[in-house]
Amino acid sequence: MLLSLGLSRLHSRKWLWLTAAVPSFLLQHAIQGWCPPIEVIRRLNVRTRKEIEVERTALKALRGDFAHLNFQGMDAASAAAAALEAAEEPQPS
Repeated sequence: MLLSLGLSRLHSRKWLWLTAAVPSFLLQHAIQGWCPPIEVIRRLNVRTRKEIEVERTALKALRGDFAHLNFQGMDAASAAAAALEAAEEPQPS
């Protein structure tokens, strides 16, 4: 926003449209969870925090970080707690 304000002062007042658009997109994203620039950002392969965490957990599983877990005889809550604990444990390098 500050850049567009500076550009409007130095070059053309048309840059003020960008200054108005950015807060409106932020407000729309806060209310609806979506805004037009999100499509552009997604096409640039910017991932969400959830996508990164899913990939990170999948890589841990491929590396074998969860091989020591045995869920036999555990109820669902205990198995879920053990899996979450294993996912959050830092592994020695």
